[in-house]
Amino acid sequence: MPPRQQLLLLQLPRLDPDVTSPGENVMLAAACLQSALARSPEGRHWDALPPLSVQDTADNATLIRSILVQQPAVIGATLYLWNIERTLRLLAAIKQHLPAVTIVVGGPEVAHGHPLLFPLHPTVAAAGGRGNLARGGSGGPALPDRGHRPRLLHSLRLRAPASDNSPVDIAVIGEGEVVFPGILSALRRHARTHWRNVAWHDHNRFIFGTRPPPVHPLIDLLPPADHPILRPDAQGMAYLETNRGCPMRCAFCCYNLRRKGWSSLPPREVERRIRILRQRGTREIRFVDPTFNAHPHFRTLLGAMRRANSDRSIRFFVELRADTLTEQDAAQLAAANVVEAEVGVQSTDPEVLRCIHRPTRLERVLTGIERLQRHGIRPTIDFMYGLPRQGMDDIQRSLRVLESFPEAHQQFLPTLLLPGTELRDRAKELKLRAQPLPPYRVLSTDRLSAKQLAAIESLAQERLGGFDTPTRRFVGTKLPDLFKARVIPDGRARPPDAPVSVAASRGRGRQQHCGGSGGPALPGTANRRAIIFSGEDLFAQRQALAACIRKVVRLEPDILWQFVLEPEHEEPLDLLEFLTTTIRRLPAHWLDRLVSPPGKRRFVARRLFVRLPHGRAFDRGWKDAAESLLAESFH
Repeated sequence: MPPRQQLLLLQLPRLDPDVTSPGENVMLAAACLQSALARSPEGRHWDALPPLSVQDTADNATLIRSILVQQPAVIGATLYLWNIERTLRLLAAIKQHLPAVTIVVGGPEVAHGHPLLFPLHPTVAAAGGRGNLARGGSGGPALPDRGHRPRLLHSLRLRAPASDNSPVDIAVIGEGEVVFPGILSALRRHARTHWRNVAWHDHNRFIFGTRPPPVHPLIDLLPPADHPILRPDAQGMAYLETNRGCPMRCAFCCYNLRRKGWSSLPPREVERRIRILRQRGTREIRFVDPTFNAHPHFRTLLGAMRRANSDRSIRFFVELRADTLTEQDAAQLAAANVVEAEVGVQSTDPEVLRCIHRPTRLERVLTGIERLQRHGIRPTIDFMYGLPRQGMDDIQRSLRVLESFPEAHQQFLPTLLLPGTELRDRAKELKLRAQPLPPYRVLSTDRLSAKQLAAIESLAQERLGGFDTPTRRFVGTKLPDLFKARVIPDGRARPPDAPVSVAASRGRGRQQHCGGSGGPALPGTANRRAIIFSGEDLFAQRQALAACIRKVVRLEPDILWQFVLEPEHEEPLDLLEFLTTTIRRLPAHWLDRLVSPPGKRRFVARRLFVRLPHGRAFDRGWKDAAESLLAESFH
């Protein structure tokens, strides 16, 4: 038997600017793919490499070096809107130095007409028959030559993949477990699959098959109940899926377009999985079912949950339809120790609800929410703004409904035109304008201008409070939002709480070099990093500081940066304006697009701070003016 090939499954995390958040990156998709491969005869030909130990904490250059050392034959990457740009950039760099690797992508972000995956590539259906994918044949991917040893570069320049040179060899739309073993089998045999949800990159085009993918019950797709991935995180929280399939056909969601029909775990199997999670120290379980009470044996399932959680040591979180919820259902949810339930209302306007294919009986939805509250279950209530045919009257009514549930978790969320959704496909017809790249926020509608949407966002924050965590302080002796990984421009790491040593970085020579001449091109390896600029007369060094900011962002455009000025005295506020303009001119990060109201630009992925030395008096007026100036541009 030929040697087993090596497979690496990759899932880059959502980088959170909030230092109080522990973050999470549970690789459920990878576990499902590995489980499907292990159950298949194809599994004997492959070894799944362990996830990169630095996957959740390292910058791109460190991740690339780690992958090149491992030399996988195939990389399978899971794409979400928060990691697709970074993942494609990283994969393009890997492909430059390991050109024989085959890259397979899947996940919620993969969809027909995606602006990053299929921007200029025509997508066509295969004519039938098995195509030869050997090198020298159709030009498609083949397994790497195991004798190829990539040269590990000291500095890896990260560029966005050119639209005519995609790093992706194979893209899977929808559930990957049912097709993944077949894809790997085809690669080994230099063949091509012909499933209509699998696209193969060939001669600057993507070719989809025409045959429907195989269908398997959910229990054969999920990892076994005792799989190592099914355990709580450091905070005691775990995920559990019991049902695939959704009765809703929401125009802003593509789940229903990718999954036809239903498949559910039997209640006894759910009970078994809860018991195992409980034994492993789980305190909270979040059900990832799109509509929890759509399970065909919903009420039997609630009984299984009660039995497995008889001492109520586990808290459950679900997402459900409130309009179909009975009083008995709410009572049984509470008896199982469901403590929070998310309910999507979206709008109060029947015309809007019909347009997005939501139930139009608002009174039933509100009655269901009240039933949850009567039984001690906290509702998370979702409304949206920026929907088609939505006017200011609906906005005001929606806010009043949210305000009528003060104990609920109130969410008033911008509409996103996600790839693959009906709203995105009909955007021109419905007169919706949105960001072309993630997170695809709607910028104007047929009824609301960009200025009005920005005003709505401000109004919602004023009446309901903010929905995220803005920076608490930009100027001060203590900056609670500063990242732990801190470096000074000559490359020496600064401990998180070390006092400022002005002498260590004083002088223009060091300030002008963002990384010493004999050291690494870029100090540090963390994916959330603060660069400290301290010394005399920082205003005189503003060009050097700006050059350093441009350099580090060019080298690592996807990680989160903080640029911290440590002045010895009040610097001209023009320095802050100059460096803010420098950051403003850099290519946008997806997080910046997420927090920016329509028509405005705010920055959270790259932020500017002023850290004041202890024991030295600074003018209060200057501090207030500096704080105000930074708060206007940074989130």
